[in-house]
Amino acid sequence: MSGAGNGARTRDLLLGKQTLCRLSYPRQRARQVYPGLCVAVRNALLTRGNPLKLGLFGSNCSNGRSYTTVKERWDASWDNNLELAQLADRVGLECLVPIARWKGYGGQTNVNGSSFESIAWACGLLAATQDVNVFCTVHVPLIHPLVAAKQMATVDHVGKGRLGVNVVCGWNEDEFHMFGVAKHEHDDRYEQGEEWWSVIRRIWSGEPPFDFDGRYYQLGSVQGQPLPYGTGRPLMMNAGSSPRGRSFAIQNSDMHFDGVRSPEASAARITETKQQAQQIGREVQIWTPVGVICRPTQREADECIQYLVDNADWGALGHLAEMHANDARGRTDIEGMYRRRGDDPLERQVLARGSYCAIGDADHVASELQKLQAVGFDGLVLNFVNYLDELPFFAQEVLPRLEAGGVRKPYRQSSTETVLA
Repeated sequence: MSGAGNGARTRDLLLGKQTLCRLSYPRQRARQVYPGLCVAVRNALLTRGNPLKLGLFGSNCSNGRSYTTVKERWDASWDNNLELAQLADRVGLECLVPIARWKGYGGQTNVNGSSFESIAWACGLLAATQDVNVFCTVHVPLIHPLVAAKQMATVDHVGKGRLGVNVVCGWNEDEFHMFGVAKHEHDDRYEQGEEWWSVIRRIWSGEPPFDFDGRYYQLGSVQGQPLPYGTGRPLMMNAGSSPRGRSFAIQNSDMHFDGVRSPEASAARITETKQQAQQIGREVQIWTPVGVICRPTQREADECIQYLVDNADWGALGHLAEMHANDARGRTDIEGMYRRRGDDPLERQVLARGSYCAIGDADHVASELQKLQAVGFDGLVLNFVNYLDELPFFAQEVLPRLEAGGVRKPYRQSSTETVLA
């Protein structure tokens, strides 16, 4: 009892002097040790810490990012998403990123036909986790910036500064038609995105009521409270592979998603993106999605991907390829040509919607992820066929190898604080 009393007395003294805000620990959340004492650096897991950051991508949607009919495919129930988020939090992943999907891709399983709306999804997961960042994914043409700013600021308070926003300027013709919204020409979508994000940033800056007279938004006496939690704003990510898309990301985003044909082929493009950002006084992280199959042996991993390909959802894949080709019609940049042709390896299309994949035993998967970090990627968002079934083995076998390789630090979590050891 005396020990407990001394501890309480020491705590009271320290609180009185307000000396416990030790933000030198990249992952420590001092407000969890002594709530209300101070506001930790927002989105700290993403702005500090590991050279290679890791997240999960697409778990809010049925099938995730895999186009397969196998019975083991992802069931995006709320219970599964909640358990997955808490597991990601415990093993030290930096973030969860959802897909914004309003209509499925058809086929036998109607891939992504069931999905949780991403702002509400983020709110629920932030309330149930401690350190992991949770993003919402927002389609610019479908949600008014004043509504989005208010919703996201609210959710950011629930997560105490752990919300991020993935801004999508729009491409899905099926969804535009369903909403009765006309799809703008490719570059015009990013012009609308510029206006949308500008309005939200001005609201979140706390400036006095302002008028906005743009091409897409004409707004009067704009204001919005509360501001995001603490200081600053949620980190913004954006995926744009076209010249205009990359320009938008360089000028506005904190995290830019880019595609990978091969790690070696990405190095120059990553360097160019970061240099262009630095020239205008900005720092931009570069991320990419990666599909993962990790098994005890290479043979088992190879058998798994063959099983998925043998049971591909060809109807959904065909519809997605047709939509991508239609959206990229008229583009002359190299990424647009790839999108129009849709000639990604079949394994990538089935496992990860065409994204880069790491398929093999733990040594091989860890090596592939380290190659991506070595060419300049700051972070990777991973998808598995079944996130809950496969993440534990990945955490047990691959994360220690990444730590041994020097791209991640050992992770330790307790009920009161989380740190990089």
